[in-house]
Amino acid sequence: MHVLNGAIYGPTFSQSRSVYDRVLSCRQFSLQSISMMFLNVANFTVIRMYADDILLLAPTVTLLNRLFTTCEAELTYLNMAINSKKSCCLRVGSRCDRPCNNLCTSGGHVIPWVDEMRYLGLFIIRSHTFKCSLDHDKRSFYRAVNGIFGRLGKTASKEVISELLKSKCLPILLYGLEACPLNKTNLRSLDFSVNRFFMKLFNTSRHY
Repeated sequence: MHVLNGAIYGPTFSQSRSVYDRVLSCRQFSLQSISMMFLNVANFTVIRMYADDILLLAPTVTLLNRLFTTCEAELTYLNMAINSKKSCCLRVGSRCDRPCNNLCTSGGHVIPWVDEMRYLGLFIIRSHTFKCSLDHDKRSFYRAVNGIFGRLGKTASKEVISELLKSKCLPILLYGLEACPLNKTNLRSLDFSVNRFFMKLFNTSRHY
């Protein structure tokens, strides 16, 4: 499976606004979180859109390039364009290690092939099977935990800090995991991240 993750922008509108808010602004709509998906069963291609992000899925590079060209032509018709600096391609499957030709926009900008891409907060990695990276979530989790300890220290009770972990830190660590296939190594890594918090909270150590 070949994946292209792109960002859409309109040259005459602010990039912080939703693509659908730009297209439908003449009708005074505000669609900040609209989601759309188009599936072509004949050639197994998928277009997934959310706000100003677009995700293209195709079984071959040729079909991905054809799908990208079609989408770019439609965006040009809407006075929009693909932001090549925020777009990338990723390969998942048995041939993920094979080199591929880069895709190019109509303006000649190259969309590179990468080992990792971010889509809606999930980091998808190049692999023989669909996999997500947990490293970024764990770093954000540790940053949030250290922020709590740095602010409160020993002034708050352990019960209060535990509740803050549950309400503020765990959602960061567990975000989007229902969409990711997790193996035993991933589960042990998540358990270790939470256990490290309690080891620090209760001043204990664990020996393996």
